[in-house]
Amino acid sequence: MKKHLHKICPPYIPFSYRQFLVLRKVYRQSRARLAEMVAKKLKPENIIPDGTGVWPSEGYWFIADNPAAINKCARWIDEDLSREAMRSVRNRMNELKKTLKSKRLSFCSPAGTFVPETYLESTQRRKDWENYWIIAHSGVKKGDQVLDIGGASTLFAFYLAGLGCQVNVIDNDWGNCATVYNTNYVAKKMKWNLTALDRDISKPLPFPDNHFDCVFSICVIEHLPSSIRRFMMKEVARVLKPGGMAGLTTDYDHQRKVLLTDKGLRFAYYDKLSEDIIKPSGLQIYGNTDFVDAFDPKENFLGAFFLMKNR
Repeated sequence: MKKHLHKICPPYIPFSYRQFLVLRKVYRQSRARLAEMVAKKLKPENIIPDGTGVWPSEGYWFIADNPAAINKCARWIDEDLSREAMRSVRNRMNELKKTLKSKRLSFCSPAGTFVPETYLESTQRRKDWENYWIIAHSGVKKGDQVLDIGGASTLFAFYLAGLGCQVNVIDNDWGNCATVYNTNYVAKKMKWNLTALDRDISKPLPFPDNHFDCVFSICVIEHLPSSIRRFMMKEVARVLKPGGMAGLTTDYDHQRKVLLTDKGLRFAYYDKLSEDIIKPSGLQIYGNTDFVDAFDPKENFLGAFFLMKNR
């Protein structure tokens, strides 16, 4: 057991906290199994159907130019990552990685855990794309009040803190690997203005109205049931300052089988994206309003989009 706990958590996490994570994992798994048993007998509620997908004409995703848009899918990932703004973010994030490693401070892998694994280059590039794209196009800057939903111990959250933002992270550490604890530990060692709170997103955000300049969520919303997505987006709008920006990414796996949620969100099912995310928030789409899904219907989708609160 000790060996296992050492493997999934950074070595500086107290043993007592690791024991707490083990107990919580057992509790969560028990609840999840019970919920799945119920879902097999009763159809899950409040899930908006995908609807009829809308894709460009046949062959478009193989030959189309990269659209000049900030609300877009990651189909043109190579071209996007070669852009100057993206390269600038990449270089600074790589320097951050070196700094953290030199201080023996941990950050999450693309899977959201500390377990060493070998990832396909394509997996890492997809994660890089969504991180760099949101940072490069959100206008976030030093001194901004920022909320990151679901980003405990991620390089994304650490980057924002290193930029000089005042960062709050909300995360429930679903992997039970001390991501929230590690965030606060790293913030203290790096002397960042960064605080992480272990809290379920189904609860109201513990912040006052009109508090944040930016709210970010990187590949989180597709893992939530529709009812919680809609509640979360209302809360995002509440805590955003007038003129504030929300930047979100989402993916969609056509093979995903999740009884209590669904396959995710993608631009081709725009009606669902609108009903689950945009309309409940009351926020306005920032930038282009044509959300083109240029991935093949059988490919895993990845996209980013921005919403703004009226001044």
